[in-house]
Amino acid sequence: MTNESVIIKGTKEGITIILDEISSFEDVKKAIYEKLQRSRNFFSGGKVSIKIKNGFLSKDEYDKLQHIFTDFGMSLQEASSPKTLIFPKPNRNRVLLLKKTVRSGQKITYKGTIVILGDANPGSEIVAAGDILVMGTLRGMAHAGAQGDTTAIVAAFALKPTQLRIAEVISRPPEEKENLPSFPEIARLKDNVIVIEPL
Repeated sequence: MTNESVIIKGTKEGITIILDEISSFEDVKKAIYEKLQRSRNFFSGGKVSIKIKNGFLSKDEYDKLQHIFTDFGMSLQEASSPKTLIFPKPNRNRVLLLKKTVRSGQKITYKGTIVILGDANPGSEIVAAGDILVMGTLRGMAHAGAQGDTTAIVAAFALKPTQLRIAEVISRPPEEKENLPSFPEIARLKDNVIVIEPL
């Protein structure tokens, strides 16, 4: 783990430390300590929250980090679950809610997040600047993050699109499955490739 894998940001609520990937807790501890040491007076008195992109910290490891922050006059806020998923994301405060099925030939475009309480049939097209959430079966074309947002997601109770797009990355569906999955799925970008996972 390099120092670049630890990012320290000042926010209105205090200080946020973002850990890109946890390969070794000792490396994490060392990188955080070195960054705080270089800016000792700047962070004094601040409240710290930790966000983890990949991996997790045990309670014992949080306690060890708390000791470091105490040495620098800082306090560690209670950690929230690293797997918490928020819909819609806070930066997408515009939401279009459709309580209907989107039929073949229909195109829905919106400069925000689109939530559909129904299905999106084959031949339909959904284009959103933010996320696309379908509370049913998605069988049409879906393009999330249409204005270049690579953090956008597509989620559905049954994800079977004819074409899936996030930002500028396009994915075609795998071979037709005989049965629909029994759990909701989410599509997102990882390393510039669209991956589909259980939600």
